[in-house]
Amino acid sequence: MSYFENNIWSKNEYHTLGRKENDQAGKSIIGSIVVGIFLILLVISLWNIGRHNLSKTYVVIIDTNSNLLHKTSERYLSFGLDSSLLRDMDKFPVKNDTFVNLARYLSPAFVRVGGTSADCIFFNQPVPEVTEKITSPVDAQDISNFTLAGDDYLAVYQFTERAQLRMMFDLNALIRDPDDHWDDTNAKDIINFSKGHSMDIDWQLGNEPNSFRHVFNRPVSAKQLADDYIHLRRLLNQLGYETSFLVGPEVNHIGDNDKAGEKYATEFLKNNENSVDFLTWHQYYLNGREAKVADFINPNVFNRLPIQIKNVQDVIDQTNKNLKMWMSETSTAYGGGAPELSNRFVAGFLWLDKLGYGATAGVDVIVRQSFFGGNYSMIGKDLEPNPDWWVSVMYKQFVSSKVIQLKTPSNFGSIRLYGHCTCPSALISRVPAITVYGVNLNNDFVRISLLYYLKSYPRKNSKSFLYILTADYLQSRDIRLNGEILKLNSDGSLPAFKPVIVDSSQVITLPPFSMAFIIMHGVEHRACET
Repeated sequence: MSYFENNIWSKNEYHTLGRKENDQAGKSIIGSIVVGIFLILLVISLWNIGRHNLSKTYVVIIDTNSNLLHKTSERYLSFGLDSSLLRDMDKFPVKNDTFVNLARYLSPAFVRVGGTSADCIFFNQPVPEVTEKITSPVDAQDISNFTLAGDDYLAVYQFTERAQLRMMFDLNALIRDPDDHWDDTNAKDIINFSKGHSMDIDWQLGNEPNSFRHVFNRPVSAKQLADDYIHLRRLLNQLGYETSFLVGPEVNHIGDNDKAGEKYATEFLKNNENSVDFLTWHQYYLNGREAKVADFINPNVFNRLPIQIKNVQDVIDQTNKNLKMWMSETSTAYGGGAPELSNRFVAGFLWLDKLGYGATAGVDVIVRQSFFGGNYSMIGKDLEPNPDWWVSVMYKQFVSSKVIQLKTPSNFGSIRLYGHCTCPSALISRVPAITVYGVNLNNDFVRISLLYYLKSYPRKNSKSFLYILTADYLQSRDIRLNGEILKLNSDGSLPAFKPVIVDSSQVITLPPFSMAFIIMHGVEHRACET
């Protein structure tokens, strides 16, 4: 069922929207009036900006004549399944229809099967038994080597296929010869198996290699990993995967004082001979064992992301590489997430802001850790959606890959808004629309004034559809849309997402601690025309 069905606004109303006239003189007069009105509104808005703290009105100006800011991948919002799940396939519900259905609502997306345990996998090959489990010093995760059977690997791929997703698999980088060169024997087995089963798949090699010394006590230099990636790229080309993406180097610790992640990525790019299609890195804001509720609504925590993205972009620029970046593993808190925080309503603020800022900054793909498993999961062990799943579904429904620029007084405080062309499937009767979305981190109501400079003149009856997300308390597992708790229908289908509908010129009030998607139907934008 379309989310527009059963709401209070009839699709037929949009046939009455104003159409362009042929009278050029009329256009000129109207255009001059519009420009004049816009200049007046601009002066008023600047005055309001100066009074922002007093009036609590947040003014956003949208220049509909501006060019496209960025265009993300169609799989921009993607997600991960941690390799540790492969250790116990009996508890990994990849064959469960409900699990498949929930994942399908996030299509199109990459499914990255990776993580610390990726560097412990031996495909179809017995490994020596360990008398005592080896655990990671970071999060006490099992880092003992284990065997991944072909049938289990195939089952994970078939899950991604049924859910209309694309699998990206992280190969073991720690199978090495005495000279520390990567041993490709096991990788050949899994790549040949994949080709033999006609799998469309993309690849990585290793997880957070700049932390190998700390986690596994087995360092691998950036120069050596770059050589290994060159080797893997040639191997993929030889074995029938010449069109598949190979992404890396999967670094973490971006933004640390010692710049360890940046240094590793720089050395990798200098030596990789263009073997990777995208530069990948991992991003977390907090330590899952220490995070508090207040951290999830603190603008200073949010503002770590722009610094990290800039640092990665600087690495790309300084090495003269024509590459886009992926955040190939990311969530609120590392170490499996923060209990009763990273999978609750309050986590949605960091997630939605990350999607918005990442797109504005030119990030091509963001891979959410994790769809299932850990305290940061989008789906609970009971196979019921957590709040971030609903946020992600609504993002997929309302937001396209085309990013537009918003002019705001500040996007680094408690009000943070972003703009895109509206997803084509969310248009009504093909009437143009733009989507503004973001968060209110204030424990107070906030007024939003969306002022748009029109390319010609406004359509009559242009309307804004408001989808406001709230919860009864910040650590709630339930999430409300315009006051109603979101739940799947009994058959697993999405409920109708019913908006509050206002005139596009109306000032919008956001409740305390809320997220919002605002679709401005009838507002044309130059960047959305092609």
